[in-house]
Amino acid sequence: MKTRMIAMVLVCCSTMTAQVTNYLGPGILTRGAGDIGVRGGQDVDLRFYVNASGIYDNGLQPYAVDSTGHLVTVNGLWGTEVALGAYGVHKFRHARLGLDYKGTYRHYTEKSSYDGSDHQLALGYTYQQSRRLVFDMRQLAGTASQATSFGGYLTAVPDALITPSSLLFDNRANFLQSSLDVNYIQSARTTFTFGGEGFGVWRQAKGLIGTQGWDMRGTIQHRLSRRTTVGVSYQHAHYDFPKAFGESDINSATGILTSQLGRSWDVTLRGGAYQAEVQGLQRVAVDPAIAALLGVTSTIETFYRKSIFPQWDATLHRRFQRADLSFAYKRGVSAGNGVYLTSREESASGYLSYTGIRKWSFSATAGYSRLSGIGQDLKPYSQLTGGAGATYALTNPIHLFVRYDARHQEIVDLTFRQTSYRATIGISFSPGDVPLAFH
Repeated sequence: MKTRMIAMVLVCCSTMTAQVTNYLGPGILTRGAGDIGVRGGQDVDLRFYVNASGIYDNGLQPYAVDSTGHLVTVNGLWGTEVALGAYGVHKFRHARLGLDYKGTYRHYTEKSSYDGSDHQLALGYTYQQSRRLVFDMRQLAGTASQATSFGGYLTAVPDALITPSSLLFDNRANFLQSSLDVNYIQSARTTFTFGGEGFGVWRQAKGLIGTQGWDMRGTIQHRLSRRTTVGVSYQHAHYDFPKAFGESDINSATGILTSQLGRSWDVTLRGGAYQAEVQGLQRVAVDPAIAALLGVTSTIETFYRKSIFPQWDATLHRRFQRADLSFAYKRGVSAGNGVYLTSREESASGYLSYTGIRKWSFSATAGYSRLSGIGQDLKPYSQLTGGAGATYALTNPIHLFVRYDARHQEIVDLTFRQTSYRATIGISFSPGDVPLAFH
C-alpha cells in the first residue's frame, strides 16, 4: 500500500521535467522537500532496498510492572528482522520531491510477545508555482513499538514532533504530522512565509497520554548579502491531551540569523522567547482538619500557569563532497512524551553521514535531551542516545551492514536509570551505483 501511494505521487508530478535549485537563494530557510531523501550531503535518485538481519536487544523498557510494583526490564533478546525501505530525491522542472520510508518486522526467538513492526515515512514536496510563489508541503507519519531502535530515525528531519525524548517506554506510539507553507518572494532579497501544521501522537498504553494540536506561523527573511540572511518569526501553537484534562497555548517570537561560512559551512542562529499558558490537573495535600474529617490526605485540583521562558537554537552544517556533518542545539518547548506533558526541552545532537564512491558508507548519530514539566511537579527527565553503522557493497545489488544503537534514560534524584542497546548485522538487496546508506 505504501509503495503504491509513493508511485501515485511520482506519476502525478511527472508532467514537470526540469529542476528547482536554490529558488529562494542561499541562506533562506525552507521546509518542504528540504534534506529529506539526501544521503552524504548529496541528492540521491529514488532507491529501494530490502534487508534481512539478526538483532540483539538489551534493556527494553515495556510499560509494565512486576508483582513487587517495580518496572519490568527485558534483557537478552535474540531475534531476526526484515525491512523494506525507499529514499531519494526526484527533481522536476518546477518542483522537488524528497522521500524517506522504512518499514520493519521483527521476531524474537524466545519471547514472541515482544514481536512487532514499525513504519516511518517522511515525504516532502516543494513546488514553485511562479517566479514569486513557492509552496512547501511535508508529511511525516508512522507507528513505532520500540524507542531503542526508532529513537534516531527522524532526528534528521527538522521540526519533527517525534524525537528521541518522545518515546520514554518501549510501547507503541502512532504519529501523524502534516504541514503546508507558502513563500512569497517579494524581491531577490526579501521573502515572506506563512504556514501551519496539524499533528497528533496516539499511544497504546492506557496510562500514557497522547497529544493532538496545531500551529500557525509567519516569517520574514531578508538577505543582507550573498552569504547572510536575517529574519523574524512568530508562531502560535496549541496542544490538547485527550487522555487527561489539560491544554496549552504557546506564543513564541524569535530572531533569525543564517550565514554561509566559506564554501561549505552553514550556520543558523535563532533567539527569542515564548509564553506558555498551561492548564491541567495536579495532586495536592489537603488541610489537616479536612484530612481528619474525610480520611484523605490529598486531592486533585485544576491549575493554570502562565510563564515566559527564553528560547534559542543553533545549527552548524557542513557538506563535503561525499559526506554530511551537522550539529544542533535547542532550548524551547515540547509537547511531552506521554508522561511529561507541556515541558521545557533542552536538546543537542550530532550527525555524520559518509557515502563512498565504490564500496563503503558510514553514519553516526548522537543526542541528548532533557524535559522539565511546566505545569507538572515532576523531576526532570533526561535521555542520551547514540548509534553508528556501516554498509559494504559485496556486489552491485548486495550489501552487508552492521549497526549499534544505545539509549540511557534517567530521572533526576530518583532511582530510575535505564540503559538499552541494540546490535544488528545483516544483508541488504538494493541495486544502485553508490553504496547503500542508512540514517
